[in-house]
Amino acid sequence: MASARRRAAERWSDTPWRRNADVPGTWLRGPAAPDPAVLQPLDVALRRGALTLRGYDRLLRVAWTVADIAGHDELSRDDVGRALFLRRGAAA
Repeated sequence: MASARRRAAERWSDTPWRRNADVPGTWLRGPAAPDPAVLQPLDVALRRGALTLRGYDRLLRVAWTVADIAGHDELSRDDVGRALFLRRGAAA
């Protein structure tokens, strides 16, 4: 877990934030946004009404944490999928 925290701190080192939980959604969807193909599952859920924009941002933060734990430097579609799975699992 310490390596995941270090990875997040390195990613956000040029910003005022150090943890994924602290990064505002506008930043995650703006300057820090990954490739649109990575975000496609979240975009679909948002359009269907299965997610609010606040939920979208929360899932992006979780996806970045999943990526950090897995040792990924960039957010992948698999990381987003795992975050969605965790959300569904918590709701069940």
